[in-house]
Amino acid sequence: MQKRRKFRLKGIQLFSGKGQADSFASSIIVMANSTLKKIITMYGASVLGILIGFLVSIFNSRVLGPERFGDFKFIETAARFIASLVSVGFFISITRLMAMNDDKARERRYVGLFTVIFAITSAVGILIYLGFSFLEPYFFDNELDQSIWRYFLIVMVIIGQLAMNEILKGMHKIYTLSLFGVLPAFLYLAVIYLVHEFITPVTIDWVLYGYYGFLMLVITVILVGLKPSFDIKKPLVRELFKENKYNGRPIYYGSLAGVATTHIAGFTISYFMDNTQVGFFMLANTVCSPLLVIPSVLGTIFFKKFVHLDFIPKKVVYFSLGITALALVVFYALIELAVITFYTEAYLPVSDISKLLILSFIFHGLGDLINRFLGAKGKGTLLRNAAFIVGFVNVLGYTILVSFYKIEGAIITKILASGLYFAVMLWYYYNFTKINKQ
Repeated sequence: MQKRRKFRLKGIQLFSGKGQADSFASSIIVMANSTLKKIITMYGASVLGILIGFLVSIFNSRVLGPERFGDFKFIETAARFIASLVSVGFFISITRLMAMNDDKARERRYVGLFTVIFAITSAVGILIYLGFSFLEPYFFDNELDQSIWRYFLIVMVIIGQLAMNEILKGMHKIYTLSLFGVLPAFLYLAVIYLVHEFITPVTIDWVLYGYYGFLMLVITVILVGLKPSFDIKKPLVRELFKENKYNGRPIYYGSLAGVATTHIAGFTISYFMDNTQVGFFMLANTVCSPLLVIPSVLGTIFFKKFVHLDFIPKKVVYFSLGITALALVVFYALIELAVITFYTEAYLPVSDISKLLILSFIFHGLGDLINRFLGAKGKGTLLRNAAFIVGFVNVLGYTILVSFYKIEGAIITKILASGLYFAVMLWYYYNFTKINKQ
């Protein structure tokens, strides 16, 4: 029998025997095929989600008209802003703990803990929204009144949507995550179209209750399918609080500065202009959003692998840059025709806004890819610091620039903030990889 020689490479034992070599090669091929399938699935779902999202925005904008569509976006902005305030980083912390976990029983306890935190944060968010609905008429001259309190439940649904995206990423349930990105909007569009055509004209109530009702239904089904265990012991809670202290909370503070402050645009545009302009600006964000998806999807798929990697693979970077460049060319070629064709000429200002705003989405998408890597490495403090810088630009821009330059001020602010975000992420990544090489 041929004697097998052993080799060691960075702590991994390999055998020169044919059986071991074949087994090792087969394992690599299986892993590569699995990753490729997940990439294709996630990108396919993202493309389908973008398509359905556009159909939803087209339908909503057409049936509501520019003014009521602006009111709809203002209410959404308020709810999303409040939802971004209340998690205190716990969902981010659970996501990372799940990414590092291989114990199925423990995973179910994490899901149980997630469910409890979801319930608590939802209650807090709803109370804040109800307070806002009482004060809103005193600050905004947009003909909305205190009746917007009726939509308080959408705060809970938005919290659930943001949190579910996080934990499915941590559990590496790419197929479920893909379905979650498509199914609620598909169900809403199918039902609301039939209602509008055959039962009654669709109003803002139908739009808000319909979309967020289906979203909550899907969240509930997925959560039940994850089989949460409520056998939650103190050590598990202490582990979560420890992770939250050093990683989740710093990222949350950063998110508060970098993400929550982006919602200021909806408030200041409404205050200095009107809700119609809010609708135009938010719809332009929707039109530009596909450019953000491309690198972010890669970051999501590789999040669990990033935990064990010292750098972002070059192929991931090149693929992200190539697809983004191609998408940008297509975007500029078709944007004006697409707006006129699908949204009607009443929304033509959206085209002009989008042609400039698209630059911010390119910067932000590439920055998000690096963000996912640094987040997987537990560099929450760095992410927080970067977001504080972005948040500072957002606050100044969306108040001062919007007050002087109106919608152009909002566009300039978003481009500056996203460009700075990418530059800071790139700098942090360069320093991180430089230290690791040493």
